[in-house]
Amino acid sequence: MKSERRHELEKNELADWLADIINTIKPYQNALLAVVILAAASIGGYAWWVRQAKAEAEVGWDQFYTALSGEGLDPAEFDDIAEQYPGTHLGHWAATIAGDLHLNTGCGMLFVDKANANQELRQAVDQYTEVCNESRQPMLVERATFGLARALESQGDLEQAIQCYEDIERNWPDGAYAKEAARRAKDLARPVTRQWYDRFAKFDPRPSFADQPGTPGERLPFDFDSLPGDGSLFQPRTMMGLEEKGPDDEPSKPSTTPSATDQGDAGLIGPDPVQPDPVEPVEPTPVEPNN
Repeated sequence: MKSERRHELEKNELADWLADIINTIKPYQNALLAVVILAAASIGGYAWWVRQAKAEAEVGWDQFYTALSGEGLDPAEFDDIAEQYPGTHLGHWAATIAGDLHLNTGCGMLFVDKANANQELRQAVDQYTEVCNESRQPMLVERATFGLARALESQGDLEQAIQCYEDIERNWPDGAYAKEAARRAKDLARPVTRQWYDRFAKFDPRPSFADQPGTPGERLPFDFDSLPGDGSLFQPRTMMGLEEKGPDDEPSKPSTTPSATDQGDAGLIGPDPVQPDPVEPVEPTPVEPNN
């Protein structure tokens, strides 16, 4: 009996407490309802954004692998992907691949066209630097740091290149680039290496045949089979007002036979046609009539 009475009193106390709570929050029920609705909308919006971002990332990765599997890798395609997905893992990978391609193109042009080569190298430096500053993937940052060191070395910025190589050796001692980075840092510190880079900085390549007709840097097509096989191209002639000399250092008699150019022939200059020896006329022998 006492336990039932105690249980009834506890229920009354709980009901009174709930009633007090309801009476306390009743003036603010509209505001609380708005907060609940806003929280639900935020959760729903976040879930939608996650699904949308995942779908976009899948499309971006498809673009990435399609560009990566092409026969000729185009850095512009990876530049576009990096711009479409900034700050993402996909964007950082695209920027790294784009940096590799710009670096490869720039190094190949250094001995031909330094202006365009330096432009390619600057793009590589920008892409690698972005990845190093933003990515949280150690392997990707290590690769981008090594690419940045190579690009700086190709630009002739040896001090910054050495610093990047040393960062790789210090931060990733067991990484894939540690040994090569240590070797490059040691080599760039040698005086003979610095002297070579100083000389190369003054090197100014010029495209071959830049002032000739046709495409700059390319030789005009020429068919060697079109040359005469009898050496007639280099036969001695009277050219540029110079007279030929005979065996006794006497001026040879000018030829009375018109040459190929005199006849209007626009071909190669060849020897004068050989004239036949004059044939003396033979008088006919009279035939006596038969008796």
